[in-house]
Amino acid sequence: MEYPQILIKHNIGNTIEIPNQLDIKTFTYLSANTAISGLALPVDNAIDFTTGSILLLVSSLGSESAEIINSTSHTNQSFVTAALTLPHSRGDIVQEIKFDQIVIHKNGVVLPLATVNFQTTQQKTIYNDPTGTTADTYTVQWKNSLTSSVSTESTAISVLDYPENSVAEIIYPVLKSMGVSENDPKINIDFLLSAVDDARKFVQAKTYGIRQAWQHEFEFPIKILAGNNYVLLPDNIDFKETDRSLLAARFMIGNVLTPFNLRYIDKRSWNQIAFSVMGGETTVLAGIGAVSLTLNSVGDFPNTASGVAYVATTGFTQTIMQIAYTSVDLTTNQLLGVTGITRSIPVGTRVWSRPTISQPIYYTVFDDKLVFDRIIPDSMQGNNLYIDYYKKIEKVVNLYQVLDEHYREIYKWYLRYAIKYRKDISLDSNDPDLKKFESLVQALFDNLYSGQDSVIITS
Repeated sequence: MEYPQILIKHNIGNTIEIPNQLDIKTFTYLSANTAISGLALPVDNAIDFTTGSILLLVSSLGSESAEIINSTSHTNQSFVTAALTLPHSRGDIVQEIKFDQIVIHKNGVVLPLATVNFQTTQQKTIYNDPTGTTADTYTVQWKNSLTSSVSTESTAISVLDYPENSVAEIIYPVLKSMGVSENDPKINIDFLLSAVDDARKFVQAKTYGIRQAWQHEFEFPIKILAGNNYVLLPDNIDFKETDRSLLAARFMIGNVLTPFNLRYIDKRSWNQIAFSVMGGETTVLAGIGAVSLTLNSVGDFPNTASGVAYVATTGFTQTIMQIAYTSVDLTTNQLLGVTGITRSIPVGTRVWSRPTISQPIYYTVFDDKLVFDRIIPDSMQGNNLYIDYYKKIEKVVNLYQVLDEHYREIYKWYLRYAIKYRKDISLDSNDPDLKKFESLVQALFDNLYSGQDSVIITS
C-alpha cells in the first residue's frame, strides 16, 4: 500500500500531521440504532467480512460518531464487539479495516518514538514531538493493534520545506489561491495527487512519441551473459517494442574499438542478417548427466547421429556448454542421446544449433528485449552493455515527489479545473482553467526540444 503523506510543522517542537488512510476490505450498514456500551452491531450483511477477530470502523471517517472497535466474531447479520463508546444510528457504515494505529520513528532509531491511535473523528492524526527540531526526520508505519502486524515503513521526512520542484509546490499554492482548506474531506491529498498524475498523463499522451530530455537515463549498465543473444530492457524504459525510447547501445571493451557502438536496425533488417541464431529454449529442468533435453521447439536442429548443440550460460561464472546428441524427436520436442551436460540447465535456457558466436554488431528491439545479431562469446562474459534511454513517467504518489519536467507549473491550471469539477460535475469543457491548460500543453508540444537527433527509418 502507498505511504501516508506526512506533513511536519515546526514551532515549539515538531507537529506531525498524518492523513488517516484506511486499508478497507469490505463494508456494510447498521440495520438498527446502537447505544453507548453496546456489545453487538446489527448489520445488513456481514458475509464478506473476515472470520475471527477484526477491526471495524463504525460511521464515516471524520464524522463526530466515528470510532474503531474490535470484533471477536460475527454472524451473517451481527458482530460481537467490545463496548461501544459512542451511539450510532441505523444506516451508519461499518467497514473492516486493516490498521488502527500509527507507529512513529524518529531519526532512524529502532524503538518507536510513539504509537498512536487513529483520530477517527478527524481527517488527520496529529502527534506533537515537543523536543523536535528542524534537523529531525520521521518515518511512520500503520499497525494493527490486534495482530501487531505493520505496513512497510515510509520514506524519511523532515520538517524542512518541500523541494522547489516537488508535487507539494504545485498543490499548495493552488489550494491557497482557491481558498480550499487542507482538511477539506472531498478535496483531500489523495484526490490532489491523482489530479496532478492525470495532468502529467495528459501531457505525456499529447507528446506521444516525442523524446523528452528530462526523462533521459544515460550510461545505464546491463551485464551480458555468454551464450545469449539478448538483454532485458530496464523496467522503467518508456517503450519496449521498438527503439523509440532507446537512444544508443555500446560496449566499453579493452581494445582498439573502445567504445564499440552497436548499430540499430529494425526487426525486418535484423531478420536478414541474424540467420545464425537458430535453436530453442528448455521447457524442463535438465540435471547433470541428463540424456535428453526438452525444448519449446527442436525444428532448427539437424536430425543426425552426430548432432551438436550449444547451451547458453545462466550465471557469470559459467562458459558456453557444448553437448552432443544422437537424434531429434519432433513430436516431443526433445534432443535424445545427449551427452556432455556438466551442469544443471534451468527452464528457459537458450540452446543453439550452429550459432555464430562472436561480438555483436547490430541490435534491434522487440518483445521487451534488446536483441543482438550474434551470440555473446565467453570472452565477453559479464561485460556491461551501456544504453542511453528515456524513462517512462512515474505515478505521482506523494507530496515530496520531485517533478523533473521544466514545464510543471502548467499542471496548476488543470488542478484548478479538477478541484472545481470535483465540487460540480456539471462543469463543462469550456472552463477557462481547462482551456488555459490545454493551450499551454499545445504551446509545449509546438516547442519541444529533445537535444538528441531522431533517425526515421522508412524502408
